[in-house]
Amino acid sequence: MSDIVIYGTGKTGQSLAQLVKRRGDNPIMYDDEHDGFVPSGDFCGKTVLLSPGVPPDAKGLAKANRCGAHVVSELNYCMPLCKGQVISVTGTNGKTTVCRMIKHVLDKACYISRLLGNGGVPFSSEVADVAEDETVVLESSSFQLRNADNFAPQVSVVTNLAPDHITYHGNYAAYVRAKCNNFLHQNPDQFAVFNADDKDLFIFALHVKSRVVFYSLTDKNANCFLDDDGFVVWNYGGKKQLVKPCFPSPYAHNKSNFLAAVCASVLVGVPFADAVEALADFVFSPHRMQFVAESRGVTFVDDSKGTNVAATLAAVSCFTCPVALIVGGYDKGESFLPLFSALPRSVVFVAAIGQTATRMQKQAAACGVSVQVFDHYKTAVVACRSSVSETGGVVLLSNACASFDMFDGYAQRGEYFAGVVKEVIDAEKK
Repeated sequence: MSDIVIYGTGKTGQSLAQLVKRRGDNPIMYDDEHDGFVPSGDFCGKTVLLSPGVPPDAKGLAKANRCGAHVVSELNYCMPLCKGQVISVTGTNGKTTVCRMIKHVLDKACYISRLLGNGGVPFSSEVADVAEDETVVLESSSFQLRNADNFAPQVSVVTNLAPDHITYHGNYAAYVRAKCNNFLHQNPDQFAVFNADDKDLFIFALHVKSRVVFYSLTDKNANCFLDDDGFVVWNYGGKKQLVKPCFPSPYAHNKSNFLAAVCASVLVGVPFADAVEALADFVFSPHRMQFVAESRGVTFVDDSKGTNVAATLAAVSCFTCPVALIVGGYDKGESFLPLFSALPRSVVFVAAIGQTATRMQKQAAACGVSVQVFDHYKTAVVACRSSVSETGGVVLLSNACASFDMFDGYAQRGEYFAGVVKEVIDAEKK
């Protein structure tokens, strides 16, 4: 029996502790707020299993590294224990949707599969029960991929990369390095799936040992793309197939997610046509470009899951009509200059709220964009509603920020927004 330190006492840490016990070793729980869990913080000679919530600058982690402890991520520890094949999806945006799409396809194809990972069921909680004929669809965040230097899924999917979680990682380069662990350690018999419309991913594709598959909305040289007649094309391994899709969403970024899911599904054995057709009835999770209400020619849309600049730019690009945009929230250290310098002309009004509101207003001004700061969501919604009332258009909640300054999560923020919209519409009817 070996002592194994579990660094982090949250959901993943508790799950890791149970797995360690199940394997016959002794888990020792530790976090920086309860140093006594490990006598004197003694990590020497021990394996330390790192929960994803532990930041790189944690004081206990520095201590563990100084004394030469073997620091291992959850993904590293669990991967050798998984008997089934793993599809790991990462990216700044879209990974949850792509994972759910893949699971939807596998279910329809009668595959035995599990959806695990970021924000859901920890990999460590079920990995020991995965059978050889099962497929694990794993959502892998940058937090989980940090220190995952032997992680090698059968299929790696990278949807896109843009600055995010800078406060956690320290800088964008560190964030990217973490994401790269999704594919860097694969072998030549495995697959790395990249979004060809994200030009930075071409560079990463040059450094992989696995077989590279590209998907694209526009690039006809990709392995999976949309042709000019609206067909989804699969062109890989000397075979070219075309299927007319029925997209479950009209928005471009969700069509891109659709292609990513098709690629991953085909690479684990699902016939191409079956994968495309299976997604016709896919239902999106709430708070992702979700219709909230329509009143007097104004549509209200909840994209509270838009928690970074890239996501918000993708959201506003979906509309050609006038858009009143609500932004702001928890400060993750991301610059907002790329947002305000690239806002389309369709955005006619910007309201900012929350911790980042004032910083957003200053950075917007530097780009020649006017932003009004509000203390309450109701006044922001009313102002946005008024700005597009004469022309008709969209009031869009897409914050470009996390929600933890005012809410427990993006879902609570989206639900609050929907409640405020209802209040505003009900008041109009009186």
